[in-house]
Amino acid sequence: MKFTPTLLAIMVSATCLSANANSITASQTKTQVSYEDIADAAVWVSPNNANEDLLISTLEGDGLAVFDRTGRILLTDASQEVLGADIRYGLKDDKNSLDVLAVGLPEEEAFAFYRIDPQATPILQAVGRIDTHIAPEAVCLYKNVTTGETTVTGLSDDGQIVQYKIRNRAGQIVSAVVDKQGKPIAVRETQVGGELSACVADDETGTLYVAEQNVGIWAYGADAENVKDRRLVDVAQPLGHLEEIESMDMLYQADGKGYLLIADEGAGFLMYDRDAEQALQASFDVEGVEEAKIITASPSGLWIGNTEADEPVYEFLPLSELQRQLKGLDLNEVQSHRQLSLEGVKLVAATGETQEVSEDGDAADDPAFWLNPVDASQSLIIATNKKGGLMAYDLQGREVQFLEEGEPNNVDIRTITDWDGSEFALATASNRDLNTLALYKIQAGKEPIQPLKAIGKQRHEEAAEFVSGVDEVYGLCMYKAKSGQVYAFMNGKNGVIEQWRLTATKAGIEGEVVRRLQVDSQPEGCVADDATGILYVGEEDVAIWTFQADENASTKASLFAAVDGKHLVDDIEGLTLYQNGKENYLIASSQGNNTYAIYDLDNDNRYLASFAIIGDDEKGVDGSSDTDGIHAVTANLGEDYPHGLFLAQDWYNLDAEYRAQKQNFKIVDWRNIEQALRD
Repeated sequence: MKFTPTLLAIMVSATCLSANANSITASQTKTQVSYEDIADAAVWVSPNNANEDLLISTLEGDGLAVFDRTGRILLTDASQEVLGADIRYGLKDDKNSLDVLAVGLPEEEAFAFYRIDPQATPILQAVGRIDTHIAPEAVCLYKNVTTGETTVTGLSDDGQIVQYKIRNRAGQIVSAVVDKQGKPIAVRETQVGGELSACVADDETGTLYVAEQNVGIWAYGADAENVKDRRLVDVAQPLGHLEEIESMDMLYQADGKGYLLIADEGAGFLMYDRDAEQALQASFDVEGVEEAKIITASPSGLWIGNTEADEPVYEFLPLSELQRQLKGLDLNEVQSHRQLSLEGVKLVAATGETQEVSEDGDAADDPAFWLNPVDASQSLIIATNKKGGLMAYDLQGREVQFLEEGEPNNVDIRTITDWDGSEFALATASNRDLNTLALYKIQAGKEPIQPLKAIGKQRHEEAAEFVSGVDEVYGLCMYKAKSGQVYAFMNGKNGVIEQWRLTATKAGIEGEVVRRLQVDSQPEGCVADDATGILYVGEEDVAIWTFQADENASTKASLFAAVDGKHLVDDIEGLTLYQNGKENYLIASSQGNNTYAIYDLDNDNRYLASFAIIGDDEKGVDGSSDTDGIHAVTANLGEDYPHGLFLAQDWYNLDAEYRAQKQNFKIVDWRNIEQALRD
């Protein structure tokens, strides 16, 4: 995982920036009513006209206020103490689409939700409430741009974070996850440790920023399923640029650009890049604003809270003026949350899931499938635990066998002809423990995975497996030529791909490397089309390539589809084929945006669509994210899966109450994908 620069680098850059402080003059636009305790604020952005934007502010004991673009007061509600404010657009159910304001009610230990409708009276209409167990003094919303799933996060000043998944149900905002009594269940809770002052979510990158007031800014995964360790974006002086963080917001621009905005009581206003490095790009003060405590962004400008004025107000700073005075700062093509979306992504619900793997951390990786030739409903999912062995699961996801040996990364299966003319299912796996190609027979029974012996000169001295010549074995897939000859392709992290010819004999499996292929950087996912003799290889950060799969064919690679930041977002992970006689698809795991890209092989390899796997809270099954291996099955597997299924490794596996579990594999009824493609 990538971290921010070292503390030494942060200290040096802080010194440089403090020597170049900028003082900015705000416009004459300010709110026309003053309140003693102006607090957080959020801008509702009109879909039609920036002059119709609304500033919605929370005022502690004075409640809520709504101002128009000129600062004129439109609404006040002093019925309760309110802190924190955030807005998201278009929360949909079957009939309604709501623009929603979320605020914190610290005295009541609750979140309150309002529908924003400038044409209605009143402009803010209460549409829900979630009682919690902390006093939320900062509130932020997050709407996943791929799935539309939305969460509300609250912070307490004693270091607690609590997050609920919310949804629009018949025009009311409710918790999407509840217990048997209907009580909301938090999908995430954590204790940071220090005094928390602000939070903001980046919907495009799925990042949740949390300000520990006198320590620094932490970055978490914004999705409840994203449980990667937190990291520091910046820290307090003298090691960093910060002193006392009060407020944060996001300024979005096209093509993933933009800024994380900070109001810091001692350091002023700061702007950090939204990219992976999150470097500090600018800092400034606003004339007449004694302390930087409140900053709220819109596509046209920033509202700055002048909290220390004799009559505290919000003052408007146009982006055009900010760009003019901060030379070299790009503030073009600014967007609102309304414009954030991943176009063309279909949503499909997971139907089921396997039991979790036995090991913590990054363990589950790649699924394959054994089709029972006698009873398809008794077929098995064969999958890897790269920290310990191979698993067999039935179609309900129950573990049938765990063969605890080696560190298998990828697995694939083909039918091979035995020495006596009979046939059996041969599985091969890339064993990272010994840098070998491991061999197995798959069959019906209580122990369906049976190790096979490798024989010949390339057998490992410690195990009956084939020694690979690549630097570090990684991805793997199999190919059966029209002649009936079976092969395994072994991908190394250095880009070398070995093609192994495999032959069944009475003594075991003979293996020989018959040729080597090459891509420039690390590959993993691959899949071979037995009918056309084409091998598809995913070079993780670059592209999907094709090779001729036959051992005497050319070793030249041809570009199939490049990483484009849209359909394919690195890493490219698993590849699979769905071929039922009508549809002929290549599917790729686009790990960088948690989607699966479909290409139509019968239509000039045209990109067809992408889909994401979401959870089904009623079934207690979560979605999939950060997927490594995938596998599609076209066979009729009985009444549950008559059109086959799709398997996907799930990095962040949660139970029905959103408690973190070990990794597993999600199962999707292919009919769900068919329906999504038709819609």
